Amino acid sequence: MGRQKKEKPNHGGLYEVKATIGKGIDGKLIRKSFYSPVSKRDAKQKADEYLARKRAAEITGAGFASENKLFEAYAKQWLETFKKGKVKDNTYRGTYENPVLKHLIPYFGKAQINSIKQSDVQKFFDEKGREYSLETLKKMRSALNLIFVAAIDDDLCYKNPVNKNIKLQSTVSPTEKNAYTQAEYDTVWEFARSHPYGLAIMVMMETGISRSELLGLRWDNLDLDNKIIHVEQGLVQQKSTETDKLVLAADGLKNKFRRRPIPISSDLANAIKAKPVTIYVGGNKRRDIEPKPIRTEYVFHAPNGGPSRPDNWYKREYVNFMSDLRAAHPEIKSLTPHELRHTRATLSANDNVDLLQLAKLLGHSDLSMLIKRYAHTDVDAVRKALKIDDNDG
Repeated sequence: MGRQKKEKPNHGGLYEVKATIGKGIDGKLIRKSFYSPVSKRDAKQKADEYLARKRAAEITGAGFASENKLFEAYAKQWLETFKKGKVKDNTYRGTYENPVLKHLIPYFGKAQINSIKQSDVQKFFDEKGREYSLETLKKMRSALNLIFVAAIDDDLCYKNPVNKNIKLQSTVSPTEKNAYTQAEYDTVWEFARSHPYGLAIMVMMETGISRSELLGLRWDNLDLDNKIIHVEQGLVQQKSTETDKLVLAADGLKNKFRRRPIPISSDLANAIKAKPVTIYVGGNKRRDIEPKPIRTEYVFHAPNGGPSRPDNWYKREYVNFMSDLRAAHPEIKSLTPHELRHTRATLSANDNVDLLQLAKLLGHSDLSMLIKRYAHTDVDAVRKALKIDDNDG
């Protein structure tokens, strides 16, 4: 009989054993690792001891955390340790920091993290549901769940109260998005042709790209001979997690699906070709100083030729365009940049564009959202599809 093979450490010089300690909000098993520098048997003993203490705590209601830590202190520690500097600044601010500092800490902050129960969490979401939308509630739940997952790994609590039993309900009605009809779209398109800020509107209307994607377009992203726009980055304005000052970032795409090629019409391609790449800035006639030629990097740039801050572009160009449009066509409503994107999606859906192709056009990662929002046609689209004439009796 040969000698038994000696086990080797399997995790950076440590022996590791994993144990199932519960289920997450998605119903999937939660696994926790236990380590020992001595042997795998020793690591397994630690896991068994943990599970025994967990079962005892569940029966008696007593906690077994290694230390009693306030939710506020741990939540801030979690932000600093696991999120700050590890995700994009705009993601950090909107998805993690804002829910934690604005909602979770004011409510749970003074409670010991191992004392927070499922009923406390449900009460929190019931209260927040009277003020905030379902999407905002989901962000809060995601952050709270991740905090407790980390707290379990740190032996601060044995159970995650953010489980699948937590129900999210909002009494806040979703904001209804406006969209142009096809007739209104055609009117706005014709008006945009001759407006000094109209080209950007034409690009957004036809392609459905967002404001950040529009302002992030570089000249080398355009293949106008083949009538293709390549969306490679978004230009966003956000607070730096390092300096807390507003900075421009050219990587503001929400997900990998937003990096995509978009076919455009000959009409739009020709309109873009007419836009000069080189502009002249500076100069002073009184001092006989000639303006300097600058080859712009971005298609839709600031007056000085550099990248355009989204808020400045919106106030300087977009608002002025919509104001001029309303003056010329009072019957046409003013839409937000996001509603122009919504218009593209709505008109495409009404024209029976395949939803998978529409998802690719818009850069959506989740087809279910498109199906829920756009898998319908309006009365005119139904009439067109069924070939029903208005004069039919």
